[in-house]
Amino acid sequence: MDLALALLAKYFSDIASWNIPAGGFYIWLELRDGISTRKLFDLALQEGILINPGSIYDKNDQVHLRLSYSYASLADLEKGMIRLSELIKGLIG
Repeated sequence: MDLALALLAKYFSDIASWNIPAGGFYIWLELRDGISTRKLFDLALQEGILINPGSIYDKNDQVHLRLSYSYASLADLEKGMIRLSELIKGLIG
């Protein structure tokens, strides 16, 4: 979890907010700037990155993502987080 939080601080601080989880293997992100999580999901999937939009858990939730960090290697986690931040920034403008 330490690496995931460090990557979030480095690459996501200007595009999302999150809370440090008390446990588990995932982190909820709240995206800024009205980004379409559906469009982001499609773009990320094309890049081989699987994210869970909040709408999977609540049909009205269009601003949250659930990121799991337990299955990827550390190198893949870093690569995926960097690319995901680039995709989000591309959707912002």
